[in-house]
Amino acid sequence: MKRFAMYWALAGAFVPAAIIVISQLQGGVFKWPYLALLFWPSWIFMGGTYEREFSAFGILVLAISIGINILLYVVVGVALWFSFGRLFK
Repeated sequence: MKRFAMYWALAGAFVPAAIIVISQLQGGVFKWPYLALLFWPSWIFMGGTYEREFSAFGILVLAISIGINILLYVVVGVALWFSFGRLFK
């Protein structure tokens, strides 16, 4: 189970990184905000950093947002682990 949770944690960190890279390639604006909100639910916190993205405050909010996303992904992954574990016994 720990390995499964670790994979979900990595996915929770990879998704925001991918969204950030794609948004930079698209000129600084992510063109599919609903998709970003679906896969990075804590992305909404980034709205508080408008015009301060590269300040210490913006980086702190980004780190907290990614941390919350990792936690959400781990919770979903562990819930799936227990659900499918009981289903296939």
